[in-house]
Amino acid sequence: MRYKEEIHNYVQEHTREIIDTLKELVRIPSVRGAAEEHAPFGKECARMLEYICDLYERNGFKTEFEADDGYLLSYFGKGEKSLGLFAHSDVVPISDDWHFTDPFKPIEKDDFIIGRGTSDDKAAVVISLYCAKMLKELNIPFDSKLVMFTGSNEETGMEDMANYLKEHTPPDFSLVCDSGFPMYCGDKSNIQFVASSNVSLKDITKFNGGIDINVITERAVARVGANEYIEKGISRHAALPEGSVNAGYLLSRRLSNIPELCENDRKQMKFVSKVLEKYYGEIFDIESEDKYFGKLTCTNGLIKTENGKVSLYFDLRYPCGLDANEIKRKIEEFFKRNDWNVVFDDEKTGYIVDEYDEYVNLCLNICTEFCNTEKMKPLYGEGPTYARELPYAFELGTSLYGGVHKCMPTGHGEIHQPDECISVKGLLEAIELTMHILIGCEKILDGGNKYAI
Repeated sequence: MRYKEEIHNYVQEHTREIIDTLKELVRIPSVRGAAEEHAPFGKECARMLEYICDLYERNGFKTEFEADDGYLLSYFGKGEKSLGLFAHSDVVPISDDWHFTDPFKPIEKDDFIIGRGTSDDKAAVVISLYCAKMLKELNIPFDSKLVMFTGSNEETGMEDMANYLKEHTPPDFSLVCDSGFPMYCGDKSNIQFVASSNVSLKDITKFNGGIDINVITERAVARVGANEYIEKGISRHAALPEGSVNAGYLLSRRLSNIPELCENDRKQMKFVSKVLEKYYGEIFDIESEDKYFGKLTCTNGLIKTENGKVSLYFDLRYPCGLDANEIKRKIEEFFKRNDWNVVFDDEKTGYIVDEYDEYVNLCLNICTEFCNTEKMKPLYGEGPTYARELPYAFELGTSLYGGVHKCMPTGHGEIHQPDECISVKGLLEAIELTMHILIGCEKILDGGNKYAI
């Protein structure tokens, strides 16, 4: 594997610097906020981009800060063809169930860094920066232009990417560091929707829960007269619901069994608990599974009560090729039968890259040799990421190793969960591996000899 020793030594020599850079990024609470002048996704997201812009410029890279559109572009090289490295600096909102640290005061614990955004996706900013630094400082031949995109709205709509594509031609091929290794060659399609009851609650004056639509409800609160009821579940990313327990389900089930509640409220809570109990779309008769993407998922992330009427916010992810209109019809008919109405957001169509694509095969070969294992196979994700919006891209990860610190309680440590963390060893090896993949992809793009592994 070419430059293996040079790349490995560089990463080892800069380990402390890499760790400190990630911790500085985590310290900025880049959760989407109210739009302001030159800050379309809130002042903290804008401050995050300003910091990263300065970071790239201090390291000698030309950078364009598109403040009004919520992204920045950094460059290395001047070739006619271009390769992209895509990362996002925004994070999902936080809950109050962090055990080890304040979400934005990162700490090191054994081999892990704990803090919001460590793995999703501020580590990707670090990976992009250090790949560019190695190209420049190790004088590795690179005949194309490297474009490093840093966005600030991936978690809540990808308006940053839409803005970018209006003004720029995307790279000829791109790597999106936001999933896992060896690579993800496709993402599910995605629809978000809100179901609202047409019938007001009477005894229940409050029934709320959740922090974001794509984070399974971890904590739910209800008020009945002078009494407050609280349930805590097990949160997971909406794309990966296995093992989660929706707190809204627990609370609605509990309320439905309180005999003092009026029949109207108990009936509504019983209905809500039935809707929130499972996460494969069983209640709507839309279950589906295919060999690439696995099972359809339909999860609840937010519960709101306004003027006495309950609204449930859902994140639906389903294999490419399914009929979105048929899925929506079944959901709408189910809720209509129960005197609820539904409002759907626009469908976000998934994507899939041919598993025999030359970039895919190259990546698999490099990952297989780097990890010294049997021939790896491509993965298919629950998505969405920026890759879905780009004409030619697939996804890599931010750590070569999954898993969380051994002290983490259930429901903690993974992306979108409390105590989100990343393995330092896994991050360092992800930087090395991404660098080898980047060099290999550039050789294909440039039309030269295939990367020698």
